[in-house]
Amino acid sequence: MLEYYKQEMRDLRDPESGRMREVYKVLLNRSVTAERFMDYMAAHSSLTEGETHQACITIAEFLGELLARNGSVTLPGIGTFTVGIRAKKGKEKGLSSRTVAMSATGQPLGGAAGTAEGEGSPSGDEHQINARSIEVGRINFRCSKELLKDVSHRLHPEGSFRQSRYFGYVPLYEPIIQKRTQRFAAARDYLRTHRFMRITDYMDFTGLSYTTAQRELKLASTLTHSGIAATGRGSHRIYVLSASAAAQSS
Repeated sequence: MLEYYKQEMRDLRDPESGRMREVYKVLLNRSVTAERFMDYMAAHSSLTEGETHQACITIAEFLGELLARNGSVTLPGIGTFTVGIRAKKGKEKGLSSRTVAMSATGQPLGGAAGTAEGEGSPSGDEHQINARSIEVGRINFRCSKELLKDVSHRLHPEGSFRQSRYFGYVPLYEPIIQKRTQRFAAARDYLRTHRFMRITDYMDFTGLSYTTAQRELKLASTLTHSGIAATGRGSHRIYVLSASAAAQSS
């Protein structure tokens, strides 16, 4: 019998609203290992343990070959595997020099296409991504409808799930400065007395977590009215006053 637990967390789609979301998850305390799977197959089918092991190896070999060739493979009754890519370690995705007037919610204002340095071409020091900079980052899996229906059918409507004693809990934080526009204003005030600002500095006076502060500063650097610009790459990225905000201060 499957066990489930409830996990509460802040609504990440709108963290400033203070709303809580309840997520229900299956408690995975009895995961089936490869050895147990082989034993189960040998006990409940005409295949021996060695034949089952060889069949799994053969499927994995052909699956890898076809994924490398086509990027997507569907196994009948199981599901579809697809290839996910990412930039190699040390290679950044890069930020375009194009700037677009955007609102605090990240929506373009006035339908402007944006402006870029050097007639729309990337600046010379902007990192470029090419085919050599890309690698396989993950293999995605989407189960088939047949498999989903089969699992649902095997779980009877009543008594198939049991509530676990474990209760998932995600620690919540309360930002010192509640609204994003106010946090951007506080960041501009900080930069008027400091040469630059790091993510940890932004965390200190806003009360945000590291991930939220990083995501918010990345957004701020793309908003023309935020007055915050980014410079540097990777762990050396810092934030400074934008040219327009610096001109207004002087």
